[in-house]
Amino acid sequence: MKKIYLFPFLLLLFVSNVYSQTLNERRATLESHIKNIENNASKLKSDGQVPPKEYNIRDLKNTIDPVTGENKFQSLVQLNNEIKFGKYAPKQNISFLGSIIPNSNQRINSINNTQWFERGPYSVGGRTRAILFDPNDATGKRVFAGGVSGGLWVNNDITNASSEWSPINDFWANLSVVCIAADPNNPQIMYVGTGESSTQDNVGAGIWKTTNGGATWTQIFAPANTYNSQGIRNGYFYVNDIKVRNNGGVSEVYAGVSGGYNEGFHGLYQSGLYKSTDAGATFTKVGGNLIAHTGANIGYNIQQIEIGADNSVWVSTRGSLFGASLPTGGRIYRSTDGVNFTNVYNANLQGSRVQIALSKTNGAVAYGLLQGSGTTEPVRIIKTTDTGATWAASNVVNSGVTLPQDKDTGIPANDFTRGQSFYDLVIVTDPTNDATVYVGGIDLFRSTNSGSTWTQISKWSNNNQLATLSVSQVHADQHAIVFNPKNSSQIAFGNDGGIYFCANKTNIATTTGIPVRNNRYNVTQFYDAKMNPTKTNSTEEILAGAQDNGTRRFTGAPLANNLYSDAYYDGGDGAFVEFDDNNLYKINSYVYNNHYLYHAASNSYVDLLLAPDNDLGHFINEATLDRNIDVFYSYGNKDATTKEITLNKVDGLSTNPLNLGRSKIILGNFTSEDVSCLAASPYQTTYTTLMVGFDNGRLLKITYANTGIYQINELTVPFVGAISDIQYGTNDNEIIVTISNYNTDSVFYTTDGGTTWNSKEGNLPDMPIRSALMNPENKNEVILGTELGVWGTTNFLSATPTWSQYTNGLGNVRITNLDYRPSTRTVLASTYGRGIFTTMNDTNLATTETSVEEIYRVYPNPTRGDFYLKINAKHKNVTVNVFDVSGKLVFTKNGVNAEEKISPSLPKGHYIVKVEKEGEHIFSSKLIVR
Repeated sequence: MKKIYLFPFLLLLFVSNVYSQTLNERRATLESHIKNIENNASKLKSDGQVPPKEYNIRDLKNTIDPVTGENKFQSLVQLNNEIKFGKYAPKQNISFLGSIIPNSNQRINSINNTQWFERGPYSVGGRTRAILFDPNDATGKRVFAGGVSGGLWVNNDITNASSEWSPINDFWANLSVVCIAADPNNPQIMYVGTGESSTQDNVGAGIWKTTNGGATWTQIFAPANTYNSQGIRNGYFYVNDIKVRNNGGVSEVYAGVSGGYNEGFHGLYQSGLYKSTDAGATFTKVGGNLIAHTGANIGYNIQQIEIGADNSVWVSTRGSLFGASLPTGGRIYRSTDGVNFTNVYNANLQGSRVQIALSKTNGAVAYGLLQGSGTTEPVRIIKTTDTGATWAASNVVNSGVTLPQDKDTGIPANDFTRGQSFYDLVIVTDPTNDATVYVGGIDLFRSTNSGSTWTQISKWSNNNQLATLSVSQVHADQHAIVFNPKNSSQIAFGNDGGIYFCANKTNIATTTGIPVRNNRYNVTQFYDAKMNPTKTNSTEEILAGAQDNGTRRFTGAPLANNLYSDAYYDGGDGAFVEFDDNNLYKINSYVYNNHYLYHAASNSYVDLLLAPDNDLGHFINEATLDRNIDVFYSYGNKDATTKEITLNKVDGLSTNPLNLGRSKIILGNFTSEDVSCLAASPYQTTYTTLMVGFDNGRLLKITYANTGIYQINELTVPFVGAISDIQYGTNDNEIIVTISNYNTDSVFYTTDGGTTWNSKEGNLPDMPIRSALMNPENKNEVILGTELGVWGTTNFLSATPTWSQYTNGLGNVRITNLDYRPSTRTVLASTYGRGIFTTMNDTNLATTETSVEEIYRVYPNPTRGDFYLKINAKHKNVTVNVFDVSGKLVFTKNGVNAEEKISPSLPKGHYIVKVEKEGEHIFSSKLIVR
């Protein structure tokens, strides 16, 4: 008999060992890819270039394929097509998302009636690089604009301050719009380019085309994604610019493509200038002098394309990944036939990004605005009057060209971009007078004498002496300046704050010369958002941290347009936000460990962490709050030498008078991995159980984390990749972990506190998963925040859950966080490019399959303490669970019958009462204790 059982045992042991080895090998491979990304960022710095923004580098590391190192963003295009054809259409409603008819126990018959409601912000906007006055609009009032991660929008009358923007299509698989152009021979044809190379924020998905003035769009120019043994990622690139030239009645489409600064040489072989003469059906890379490496046919990274007054084609370049070994930056080329290009300027600055502006009346006149090198010459302006044969330059004394100087004393006199010329750099000429030039960096400037002198025409704030400057206050970081072709007195501006508009350029340098035009242009990129657990939908308070648009505070009841009123709560980049359970304090964040506490009782606003700790951590830093005992935790630092990782801990948040205690948790030495997620259990009331997730899949469980005798235990887990979220279910043992990498199982679940784990991948497509929530009233209902909106399942507890997309009203946008408020049964989704959304949930009782005549309720409600159940007589010996507003179970009673008195001895507040029998959900109700 022993022999009979021995073989299965050995086989199980062998499979287990192989699985473990595979897991360890995948983790090691992932770590090597992450290391390569970090090394490339360091290489760019050493070459005098600027690497991608830290958030984007970290997001790349947290989403790459652990095996190949690929970022498979383009695969979302195919997924989007599958969605359009109904492959992931919901088969059932999710009550968690409010798919219940209000004031009725009957379920909605149609599927996917879940409606997400846009909540704002109404007039904040977000980073905008693409603007086009609609050539089909005879009035010249209709304007298209694109958010770098918020899609394409249209405003039917930009001259009207009350006119609102509308999204053209939320359901593109890639919402990173960076350029747009129309066909001069047929303006019904337009092209949109995707992918932002300046920040590496979003890899592009090629070019999109419309033939009906923007009503519908089709993807074109999308080379196949391939990967080879040298680490080359083909098909992953950025379309920086598109222009269409009328060459004797033939429309020539030019597309400027750039590779990425990422590990794996994204788009290396795709970089270059592409040309199509068949309306985008086929594109051919332009050769000759525009090839930087002839052996491999690697083109220059093309930054900008312009068509001259003489119909010549000009292109400018930007730096490449290879630095000195493949110098592509700092160059301008010109062609008269669109085939043969001549190098007319070379700054000999390998990492330089170059923007160009051509005269609209004289084909010989052109300007250039260049990213410089170091602090000696961070920016340069050049001008030619002989098609590039000679140039006047700001770095040459008495050349006739100078740099503008910002009145902001915090901005260097020789760098109006404040070190961000890789990011905010734009130049244009007035279409009626090429001696009038506009440039943008942090602020906007105008010259009326060909760049000899400059006048500042905007200010980003009233700081650093700017209060004395009587010009319009325009958001910082300028990216686009576009004249109205039908009215050259009108100019549209795009920046990190959205869209601004000048109705009359003669008044541009006044306090009212450049007003904002952001009404409902909701392309704001939010890193995080939370609801105040003590509020209701009609007395709302939401904090949300945004990219370069600060922390926004949304309050009150929904307006007529369903949006909430919102205002700045804090400036700069917003990040982590949180509320306590009793409305005693709130937390918001800036970058790194700059976390702030507003303490209501003392009306004080204080730093949670002090120098030098506040300058450490990640750019958008991981943090969590234990609401039960009011302790804040954040990622602290990883020592560059010892590799020791520490966490920050701050207690005393609710004390009055305020008395904060600051200390550290030492996790130990970690050679390759880094922290990617923190989560505190909502079910421990006297101490903190803290979960710490890493970017390679390791998971730590720290008990008594709030004390000096904390205990660290590493859990054995079956997953590889960056842990993006850790969410508790209905008790301390039920935990959901999500992974944000491509090509790996993304959702795991444990019911025993982390001893054993089960994959809940089911039919979930290959895409980054960033957040999760379990319905506290029905454990089979789980929703996920993904790269393509919100997905959900109604059979999570099965071995292979069926996942569907639930994005009605929301769109295919990255979800950065999901939050749930049980007291109002409201779900909040923060997005990276489309603001914030909530469900408008029914707060009445949600029942199982029962008729409308059956009445279920909790009474009296509100109560002074005790309450009773009104239930159908067939439901006997039910279980009553009571949850507080954070979802923590605070009371349980078994064997309850109708009209039986229940005395939970609860403190004043809002609660959810859940009634079930043998695991079957009967109904739930809000309970108010006074």
